[in-house]
Amino acid sequence: MRAFVLAGGLGTRLQPRFGELPKPLAPIGGRPFLKHQLDWLRDRGIREAVLCVGHGAEQVRSTLGDGRTHGVRLIYSIEPEPLGTGGALKLAESHVDGPALVVNGDTLPDCDPWQLEGARWASAKLGAVGLFRVGDARERGRVEISPAGEVTAFVEKDPEHRGAAWVNGGIYAFHSALWRRLPAGASSLERDILPALAHEHALLGHTFAGTFYDIGTPEDWERAERELTR
Repeated sequence: MRAFVLAGGLGTRLQPRFGELPKPLAPIGGRPFLKHQLDWLRDRGIREAVLCVGHGAEQVRSTLGDGRTHGVRLIYSIEPEPLGTGGALKLAESHVDGPALVVNGDTLPDCDPWQLEGARWASAKLGAVGLFRVGDARERGRVEISPAGEVTAFVEKDPEHRGAAWVNGGIYAFHSALWRRLPAGASSLERDILPALAHEHALLGHTFAGTFYDIGTPEDWERAERELTR
């Protein structure tokens, strides 16, 4: 299974701390975040990854090279202009060779990606999203699932929400047919593609007992720095 890493974000919320450094290169324990992610992929048996990059693409390439030192062969798909997460995946369509793992470039989940793909395959769904339970979901969008595990809705973050909820952990397994569904040009996987798949009953929500880290905000980066380096 080949991984597609969505690593083209601008990371504007981290700019006060890291300036123009591409968000996926923000350091955790003194090492660029993407290096941690490549180690994570390698340790779980993923040997090839397509890096979907935009802002700071050459800096990412000069930092990671061909991935050989991490045991993951890297292929670069470079956006000529910002295309969003859906558009970045569409641009990389020529690199699809079967079922694929898609991971946000600012996310490190505590889970088995093969289990996610296995659940997707068994359900015959077009895609599966890895879900994680958080105790306070006010600052994150929630994902609602049926008793059978089918995703029924994505709910935008709600400051009035109280209590725990399942949230999107930024990791997906997709059948290769997904790429035929992606529109040309810019689009958002989270806002355009996933809600449409849920509406069509084509998306599985697979729950994991672990946690996940992301570095999208200074607070999230601080948590990752604190917990992943102790």
